[in-house]
Amino acid sequence: MPATVGGKALIDLRNISKHYGEGQTRVDALADVTASIYPGEVVGLLGPSGSGKTTLLNVIGCVIEPSGGWMMLDGEIVYDARWLRADLRRLRLEKIGCFRRPISSPSSTARRTSRR
Repeated sequence: MPATVGGKALIDLRNISKHYGEGQTRVDALADVTASIYPGEVVGLLGPSGSGKTTLLNVIGCVIEPSGGWMMLDGEIVYDARWLRADLRRLRLEKIGCFRRPISSPSSTARRTSRR
């Protein structure tokens, strides 16, 4: 654990999983992800396309529901095999802030993207 004031994780994930589909068509996008991120840390997510980077960010941002696990944001347990808050919009407002999609798309060119 890094030397931080108070030593409390800002984001704490335990055994987070996310799957889509069932049976032979089931895809495990996240499998037992455990991580702690402390205030002041800079974290990068690296991996090939389809490895779960965006899925993990969407779970942390409370945009999609995990299939299982436990998650704490800023000292509040927000997920324990189910969302523990009924109003996820309020949760995102209080704990996450602005969460935007990338500005590029498959039809964007580098020139159009750089003008934004």
